[in-house]
This record gives sequence, structure tokens and C-alpha cells, in this order.
Amino acid sequence: MSTSNDYAEALRKLKEAEVSTATELAARRKALEEGLGSLEEESARSIEEAKGEAEAFEARSVEAARSAAQTEAEKLLSSASGDVERIAAKRLDKKEFRKIVDDVLLSEFKEA
Repeated sequence: MSTSNDYAEALRKLKEAEVSTATELAARRKALEEGLGSLEEESARSIEEAKGEAEAFEARSVEAARSAAQTEAEKLLSSASGDVERIAAKRLDKKEFRKIVDDVLLSEFKEA
């Protein structure tokens, strides 16, 4: 009878170990699934944050390029308008004026 009691006791301990192991595995699985869910949420937030930072960087870069181009255009315009003013203000001496008149106005008569 002792053998059957020992056998029953061994089966009971085995069943308890099985239940205990199943409970531990279920708890571990649940903890891992929750951890995975947290990691997925965190990665989604990180991706959104990185996208926002990239868009902000792009906007700053475009603004800086636009500003640099605007400054360069203003320098060129200022330089060109200064050249135009100097050219417009330049007075021609009689020799230069005579050459222009001869070249432009009297060219018709020279060909004839």
C-alpha cells in the first residue's frame, strides 16, 4: 500500500509542478507580451519624434538657403545698380561722342 501512496504522492507532486510551471510560463508570456507592446509604442513615438525633428531641420535648412540666396541676390543687385549709376553718370568727351555718332548715325552714309 505504501507503493500506491508513494505513486499517488509522486503523481500529485508532478501535477503540482506541471500546474506551477504552466502558471509561471503564462505569467512570463504575459510579461513578455506587455514588454513587447511597450517597446512597440516607444519605437512608434521615437519614429514620430525623429520625423518631426527631420521636418524641422529641413525647414531650417530651406530657410537658411533662401536667406543666403536672398543676401547674394541683394549683393548682386546692389553691385549692378552701382555699375549702372556709374555708367549713366559718365560723361563722354568730344572724341568718344564723335566716334559713337560716326559709328551709329553716319554708318548709313559711309556704305553708300
